[in-house]
Amino acid sequence: AKEGTAHLIEHMIFKGTEDLDSRRINIIAEAHGAELNGFTDKEGTCFYARFPADQINIIVDLMGKILSAPAFTEIELSKEKEVVREEIRAGEEDPETCVLNLLMQALYGSSPLGRPAIGTLDSITSITRDDLVRFYKNYYRAASGVAVAVGEVDHELLLKRLDGLDGWAGEQPPRPSSFPEKPEMLTRTRTDISQVHLCLAVPTFAYGDPRRYALSVLNTLLGGGVSSRLFQRLREEEGLVYSVGSFAELYQETGFFGIYFSAEHQKLPRCIAVLNEEISRLYREKITFEEFERAMVMTRSAVLLGMEAPINRMLRLSRGYLLLNRVQTIEETIAAFNQVTQEDVVQLIDELFAGRHFYGSAVGPIEPLVAKEIIFDKFKGK
Repeated sequence: AKEGTAHLIEHMIFKGTEDLDSRRINIIAEAHGAELNGFTDKEGTCFYARFPADQINIIVDLMGKILSAPAFTEIELSKEKEVVREEIRAGEEDPETCVLNLLMQALYGSSPLGRPAIGTLDSITSITRDDLVRFYKNYYRAASGVAVAVGEVDHELLLKRLDGLDGWAGEQPPRPSSFPEKPEMLTRTRTDISQVHLCLAVPTFAYGDPRRYALSVLNTLLGGGVSSRLFQRLREEEGLVYSVGSFAELYQETGFFGIYFSAEHQKLPRCIAVLNEEISRLYREKITFEEFERAMVMTRSAVLLGMEAPINRMLRLSRGYLLLNRVQTIEETIAAFNQVTQEDVVQLIDELFAGRHFYGSAVGPIEPLVAKEIIFDKFKGK
């Protein structure tokens, strides 16, 4: 499929059905206090609605009509393609978005994970109505997705309502499972910004791996908060950066653990030296029990506090069902974190940093050869 097809469908899905135009859809939704929206990431698209609980029948019916019979008219497609192109241009001007996109390309090459979900200017221009219809027919089926409801809802009544929806029969096509050869680092030179934005990442494991809990704890203590090692060293002690942190992205079949920071060009050698020192210290000296306990508390708290937002509950349930084929309760999640030991985190540090090779990306006023010399060749990751 052409890059950005799923994202363009996300935009087009609310632009009308065979019986309802976009204006009528919006009028019905707002007349019943509902907000309709959607988003697309690397492995899926989410369409969702927020509304008062007593309006559930009307809004479920409306969403059913929208999803079962999208019109994808040529007129709306032409307009929405230009909207998406503007969205792409905005992302290309944002250095954080650029450096993350480059990192994905460095890690996963030309595979679907390596390509931007939003698409490119050229790919969006080339997408036709036939492309949308074909892609939607193949992938947007009940067998491929999950319906999630969070809030004041009667589960049995909702199931009956969903069972009555038309147009959602079909099988899920096979997914690509192999990745091509990958470059190790990518640089995009930009002279319109003053800082160099940098990402470094090491491959990990898929979302279903039980080590993901230990990885969350490691992420917290290395770069996930203001008491983390990288924040304390690079920002608080050395004053080299404003933004620094670590992050983990886990998918159905793969994943990675990454580090991000931005700094002025002349500070990069010192930043990389400090980063090397901290990763080496982490690998050699491991972690203290005090660090481990603090990171455990912070990680569990982040999970619990995140559940205060209904949309986070919705995303957690849908992601778990799609990637694990089961619903994991918040109690089960906390219990899994409680099983993580200091030794689990130490073992994970050994697995990630002992002889593992980091991939990287850089965006800013720096040439590729210079980036290779002062960043990628200097950073050893162990």
